[in-house]
Amino acid sequence: MLLLNRTLIRMAKGLWGWILAIVGLKMITLMGTALFAGAISGFLGNLYSPMFTAAEAGRAILSALWAAALMFVSELLTGEAEYRCNAKANHSLRTQIFSKTLELDVGNIEKIGPVSAITSSVDGVEQMQVYYSKYLPGLIYCVCAPIYLFFQMRQASLTVASALCLISLVLLPLNNVFRVRIERLKTEYWSAMEDLTSYYLESVQGLTTFKLYQQDQARSKTLSQKAMAFHRKIMDVMKVNFSSFLLTDGLIYGAVVLAGGIVCWDLLQGSISFSDALMVLLLSYGFFSSVRQLMNATHTALAGVSAADKVEALLNMDTSRPYEPSRPMEPNPFAGIRMEHVRYAYPGRVPALKDISLTIPKGKVTALVGLSGCGKSTIAGLLMRFFDPAEGRILLEGQDYLSLTPEELRQRVIMVPQQVSLFSGTIADNLRLASPKATDEELMESLEEVRLADWVRAQPKGLYTQVGDAGGKLSGGQRQKIGIARALLRQGEYIIFDESTSSVDVDSEREIWACIQRLALKRTLIIISHRLSSIRDADQIYVLSGGEVAQQGRHQQLMEQPGLYRQLVKEQNQLEGGGLCG
Repeated sequence: MLLLNRTLIRMAKGLWGWILAIVGLKMITLMGTALFAGAISGFLGNLYSPMFTAAEAGRAILSALWAAALMFVSELLTGEAEYRCNAKANHSLRTQIFSKTLELDVGNIEKIGPVSAITSSVDGVEQMQVYYSKYLPGLIYCVCAPIYLFFQMRQASLTVASALCLISLVLLPLNNVFRVRIERLKTEYWSAMEDLTSYYLESVQGLTTFKLYQQDQARSKTLSQKAMAFHRKIMDVMKVNFSSFLLTDGLIYGAVVLAGGIVCWDLLQGSISFSDALMVLLLSYGFFSSVRQLMNATHTALAGVSAADKVEALLNMDTSRPYEPSRPMEPNPFAGIRMEHVRYAYPGRVPALKDISLTIPKGKVTALVGLSGCGKSTIAGLLMRFFDPAEGRILLEGQDYLSLTPEELRQRVIMVPQQVSLFSGTIADNLRLASPKATDEELMESLEEVRLADWVRAQPKGLYTQVGDAGGKLSGGQRQKIGIARALLRQGEYIIFDESTSSVDVDSEREIWACIQRLALKRTLIIISHRLSSIRDADQIYVLSGGEVAQQGRHQQLMEQPGLYRQLVKEQNQLEGGGLCG
C-alpha cells in the first residue's frame, strides 16, 4: 500500500542520494537477473539444436556466470548502501529531534512529556530510518522494474509482457483500498506504544514504592494489560497487512499462471520459440518481486509513518520567545527585580498567578512562602524566564525581561532547584556545566563556599571522582551542595533557591542553610522554602495564597498581624516542637 508521508519526505533532505543509489543498485541486480535468464533460456533452448556449438555453449555459460557475479556484487553493494542510508537517516533524524528538544524550554517540555520525547527520538527514529532505506527505494523500484522487464520481454511475447506490466502497476493503487483502515490504526498503534512505554518507565522508577506498599503485583497486572492492548494493536495492523498480502499474492500467482498458460498456448501454436518461452517463464515472477519486497517493508514503514506524526508535532512546536531589544530602559530604574500585575496560567488549568506585583531589592533576601499550589514555583519559573507572563511585565534593574534573551537573562539570574540534576561523569564535569572554562582552582573555590572542598580533596581522584549515574554515588546533601557550587560558578547577581533543602537530611539541611546565609551577605537571594524557620531573617517575606499576594513584611511584622503567615508558623511550630514564634 502507498505510505507517502509528507513529513518523512520533507525530512529526507540529504538522504535522496542514498535512496536513489539503492534504487540504481536494485535495477543493476534486475538487469543481471534478465541477463542470467536470457543466457540460461538460450542455452537450454538450443541445447539439442544441431547448430548449437561448444563455443556458443561456453559463451552462454560465461554470460550466465558474469550475470550471476553482477547480481552478487550489486546485492552486496545494495546492503552496504542500505546500511549507509540507515546510519545517515539515524544521525539526521536524531540531530533534528535533539536540536528541537534542546530549543524547548521547561514549559514546552511539560507539554509534550518526557516519554513522548524519548519514544520519538529512540523508537520513532528506529522505525523511520527503515522508511528511507527500504520503503522509499522499494516504492521507486516498484515503478521502474516492471517497465524495464516489459521492454526485455516484449520481443518474446508482447501479450504476456503487457499483461504482467499492467497487473504489477495496478497492484500498488489497488492495495491502497486499505489506506483508510491503516490511517486509523497507525495512530492507535503509536498511542498504545507510548502508553505502555510511559507506564513501564514509571513502574521502574517507582519500584521501591510499589514494593514498600506491596503493590508490585497489581502494577504488574496493569502492565500486562497494557502490553496486551499494545499486542492487540499490533495484531490489528498485521490483520490488515495479511489482507493486503492475500490480495497481492492472489493477483501475483494468478498473473504468473496466466503468463504460463499464454506461453504454453503460443508454444503449441508455434508462435514462440522454446528459448523465448523459457525466458518469459523465468522473468514472469520477476515482475512482482519488487512488489513483494515493498510489501515486506510495509509493516515497519507503517510504524515509521506513525512515529512521523509525533515527530512532526514536536518539530512544528513553536519555540520562539518574545524578544524586543528596542524596549527602552526606565529613566529611574529600581535596583532589583520588579513584577507588575503579572498573570500566568498553565495550559488547560486555572491561573496559577492572578495579579502579582512584588519587588526584589538588590543585595537583600526575599522569601516567598505559602501553601502548595499558591504560585511560588511559578514565580521562580517566570523569573528564570522558563515561560512568559500572559499579562503584566517583569523588569530587571529597569530593563524589561522581553528585551533580554533567556540566555542573557540566565547569566544574571540563576536557580538552584528542589532536585539538582547531576549527570554521569566527574564532579568537575558537572561543575563545568555552568562555566566550561573554569580552572580547577575556581572549581575548588566554589566548593569551599558550600563546605564540600575538604570532602572532595579526601577523595583519591579529587575533582575527577565519578559521581555515578544521575549522581547516584553521592548523598542527597552532597548533590545539593554541588548544585549550589555549580550555580555560584555562574557568577549571577541573583540566586533563586526553590525548596533547595527539601530532599536532604537534617545535618545537610543545616549546612546548606549556613551556606545560604553566607551568600546572603554578597548576593541577592530569592528563597522559596517550606521551612519557615529558615527564612525568619529575610529582609522581606511575601505570603502567597491562591495566586495572589496575601501578606508582605518581615517575620516579626507578619507575626504581629492575624493572617496566613502566623497560622503557618504556629502549625509548623507545633509539629516541630520548636520556638519559632519567639
